[in-house]
Amino acid sequence: MIVLSRCFSVLVLTLAAIPATGWLLLVCADLHSLTDCLSPQPGWTGFALICALSLVLPPALYVWPDHTRPLSVILRETARAVLLSFALCAIFFLLCARAFFDWIHLPDIMLPMAAFTIAPVFSCPLLYVSYKTVSLLLPRSGPALPAPRSVRAFGAISLALVLMLFLLPFTPTEGIGSAVLHTGGLDMICEGWRFFALRYVIAERGNVGFVPAWGCCCLLSLLEMFRALPGAEGADPLLMAVLAALMIAGTVCLLLPSSRRWLC
Repeated sequence: MIVLSRCFSVLVLTLAAIPATGWLLLVCADLHSLTDCLSPQPGWTGFALICALSLVLPPALYVWPDHTRPLSVILRETARAVLLSFALCAIFFLLCARAFFDWIHLPDIMLPMAAFTIAPVFSCPLLYVSYKTVSLLLPRSGPALPAPRSVRAFGAISLALVLMLFLLPFTPTEGIGSAVLHTGGLDMICEGWRFFALRYVIAERGNVGFVPAWGCCCLLSLLEMFRALPGAEGADPLLMAVLAALMIAGTVCLLLPSSRRWLC
């Protein structure tokens, strides 16, 4: 019951923080006259949403399983981690956004789509900064016992998945893997980075709070592959099947009783 109350409280804080953080990012864009924060274009809305999720979700996933601290401390430090992470993001955005968009020489009408396109790339360092901030504010010890066989199997399976996602965009054969995630090569690399980060915090740090994030990322990737399947050619169907098998096998390993007892 205590775990559920903590999870619900952090969830409420997260749901409140995501739109607020996203709107503040739009305000930063408005200061550079890139968009109107009161009526932003869809591309800028997507950019703000992706960045807000990257800033808010890591602290929420990190803290909700913590039962060693009072709930008030957890909520306070989670909010502080989000604010500090957003402050760093806002400083970087205010210093570099206008120079970057001037450098790419796009018409103003194309800037919203450009912002949405670079959002997955921009979200990768945001995820790292947000996680490191909350881990410094609320340090947690990992599992005391060595990882069981199921967690070690997850580590090997997830490593194979990450390597495939990193290497597919660089394969010399033209067209191979082009429809695997229904995205371009850069987005596939970003997807691999996110899976790598989740693998680290789960398999190496033993943080059970990120297991739902692993499942959600796998589900979204499977849905994208299913949508791209009708247009798959060449080796794409085989690559999709291998990636799907790795995602499902890794998720099953995390759901085994030995993994649930070890994760904390």
